[in-house]
Formats: sequence, C-alpha cells, structure tokens
Amino acid sequence: MGHTSSKSDRRNYNKSGGSYQHPYGAPPPYSDSDESLDKPPSVPPKDRRSRRPRQENALEILRRYDTVLIVDDSTSMRGALWHEAREALADLAKAAATYDTDGIDICFLNSKEHGEGLKEADEVRDIFNRVKPTFGTPLGVVVHKVLKRYLKRLEREIQRDSDADEEVKPVNYIVITDGRPDDEIELENAIVKCATFLDKHEYPLSQIGIQFVQIGDDLHATQFLKDLDNTLATKYTTRDIVDTETYNGVVTAPKLIKLMLGGINRRVDMKGGEVML
Repeated sequence: MGHTSSKSDRRNYNKSGGSYQHPYGAPPPYSDSDESLDKPPSVPPKDRRSRRPRQENALEILRRYDTVLIVDDSTSMRGALWHEAREALADLAKAAATYDTDGIDICFLNSKEHGEGLKEADEVRDIFNRVKPTFGTPLGVVVHKVLKRYLKRLEREIQRDSDADEEVKPVNYIVITDGRPDDEIELENAIVKCATFLDKHEYPLSQIGIQFVQIGDDLHATQFLKDLDNTLATKYTTRDIVDTETYNGVVTAPKLIKLMLGGINRRVDMKGGEVML
C-alpha cells in the first residue's frame, strides 16, 4: 500500500537518547467529577473511567497505521483452523473500517491470491474461499518479500526528500500461522535486516511491528515463536519489532486489535500499556 503519514512522526525520535515519544498523545488524565463521587467508594478510581473515550483513543492510534495480514495457507491449516482464521480476519476487516479508511491488506504464504484495501467481512471471506490450504510453510520467504517491499518505499522516501511533509505510513503486520516455518533462518534474517535498517535511519520504534499469532497447539511452533520474541533483538542488538501470541481458545478480531495496540504501546514507551476494547 502507498499510504502516507505526517512527517512529525519521525521528528519525535530523539537522536541523542534513541527514545520515541508518541506524537498522538496519551488518553486524557482521569479527574474526579460530581457524578463519580456518587459511585460506591469500593470501586477503584481507574475503573470509573468511561470505556468510550479510551476506546476512541485506541482507534485513533490505529488510524495512523496500515494493517497487513500474512496468512499461513499450508496443508496443516485445513479444516477448523482455516475457518477460524477466516472468520477472525473477516471480523477484523469490518472493525478496521471504523478506524482506517484505507482498509486492510491480505496475502498468503503459498497462494497468489491477495487483497488490498479490504473493508468488508465478505471481501475477506471471498478471498479465503478461493484459497485451498496446501504445501508447506515458507514463512521466511514471504516475510522477506513483504518487508523488502516496504523498506524500498522507505528508501525512496529518504532519497526523494528527507524534509518532505508526507511520509510512508507506519505498518502493523499480523502473521497467522499454526506451525513452525520451513525456513527459520530466512525468517530470522529478514527480521534482523529490517530492524537494522530502521535503526540506521533512526525511524520511530513504532514504524514497523510484526505480530505472530499462533492458532492450534503445535508445541514446536510455540517454542519457536517464543524464542523469536524473546531472544532475537538481544542476540543481534537491534530494536525489537516482534510480538508473538498463542491462543488456546478461538482467535477473534478484538484479540487481534488488542495485540496490535499492545505492540505499539510496548515499542513506544518500552513498558507496554493497557488497552480496553
């Protein structure tokens, strides 16, 4: 996708300290009101906040990011897992329409089917229905291609005009998979190369986030993703752009949105943050 965002995003990166201050601000601070004083005193103040303002704040944050879905369509995804992924991402497309006028993009590991700017649940279902899970899990190859395409856009931005008012929009990649990739080294190299590029050019810590979401109960996949999340950045001394999540239950759109927001918050303040949806 060729979406852009305000140049002020990058200016919030502190060169001297390497820290990033979120340009969109935090939710408004809580303040007591006459109405809140009527509440039972046993309720903690933070629980008396309205859910709606916090939800709107969360969606305002997501509005500034593109969402790209990378779906494992290997043989092991057939059946219930394929249906689960289809419905979760269909609901995500519908939810995304409320905060992102660009819609979401989707691609697969094996099939050449893809979609851009999807805003309707049925659009996602139609694409899934045209794909038959088969072959292996070339996750490294696909992630490498996707990240390479995005980094080329950043390179063109740098070469064109470093003082341009518009720039390439930050992106959240969500990878839905049930198993360990066939090309672990390629995947690791692709992530490290991307993180190194972002560090070199001092992009905000939230410029790129990759969320690996495991569905199913493959223990080998669980361990691999855990290692990817916990050791990769330390091993290569780069920024951490990876988050992983394993769901024992059913994956849903709200869970995916919360995962994206959690990743953004963690990269922005290196502490993480509570998100209410």
